[in-house]
Amino acid sequence: MNLKNSYNFNIDDDADKDLSVYKLTKWGEFCLKSKNIANPFNESAVIMGHVLKKPLDGVITSYNIKPAKNHINLFKKLIIRRSLGEPYAYIAKKKEFYSTHFFVDKSVLIPRPDTECLVEETLKEIERLQKDLKRKISVVDLGTGSGAIAISIAKNSSNVIIYAADNSFKSLEVAKRNIIFNGAEGKVVATYFNMLKPNICWINEPQSGEAAGSREPAPKTKLSGNALYDFDIIVSNPPYIKTGELKTLDDGIKLYEPLKALDGGKDGLKFYRKIFELAALAENPLSSASKKRKSLILEIDYRERSAIEHLYNEKFKDIIFKQIAFINDLSKKERVVKILYG
Repeated sequence: MNLKNSYNFNIDDDADKDLSVYKLTKWGEFCLKSKNIANPFNESAVIMGHVLKKPLDGVITSYNIKPAKNHINLFKKLIIRRSLGEPYAYIAKKKEFYSTHFFVDKSVLIPRPDTECLVEETLKEIERLQKDLKRKISVVDLGTGSGAIAISIAKNSSNVIIYAADNSFKSLEVAKRNIIFNGAEGKVVATYFNMLKPNICWINEPQSGEAAGSREPAPKTKLSGNALYDFDIIVSNPPYIKTGELKTLDDGIKLYEPLKALDGGKDGLKFYRKIFELAALAENPLSSASKKRKSLILEIDYRERSAIEHLYNEKFKDIIFKQIAFINDLSKKERVVKILYG
């Protein structure tokens, strides 16, 4: 049997019993290379590690081992999926972000290293506020997806409560799973919120005295959009790809990741416009939120810095105290906007 000439070799083929981890990994490399997947041997080895439940160095030390038929079959299927462009994170259903592992599926975006600077800046702001306020800091993460941002903040700060908010119930299920897996139940609350319809919001959490493990659904506590924004910090990585640019994205993104979580409208500013409006609205003199200064920390497309600044000047023009700053990522690109106001 010529492995190089076949994606779909027969699992019952007598030749399969002679296949070693190394030979299979080389076959995987060929398949991925033929589809222009970058670093094909490393990708193949990582997939082999996933199948064998071994780290990369464990794959290397297992080169001469002959895998079981079920492992061969699974490896073959996963290599084909990866060769077709499916991101490895969806294949393995996991992704590391900010030194923490998260479950991901196709209902949420794959967390990316560029977003880690959003977490860094939020942690700095929490530390600053704790020195001044001497109390628990409240944070809302808008469009939480997998919960990676909220959970990373919670795991690296003390005395905080974070509401991981999303308008997708499927995303919130993923976030809840990650909250439990990472032991963040005491700090992070999965929250339904639709920023485009800010009066529709509720938080599902057990009430005092509710039996642990109860199958009864927790009561829904309804909040208004104005109340939701009564937080010390609003953090978000909102959709910011222009609708017309979605078709230009790599196939691995546009064919597999949820486009709804990427589509920022015609000018890419749809959600920034709404977040700025709601944040400024919370500064109404009748709002309790107006009694304290707050922080708005958002990931941005570095190409839209001037548009974001213009929008800030428009939406926050009536706020007495306001400051804006742009923070670079590791590539020296302006990735985060930080606004202090109140």
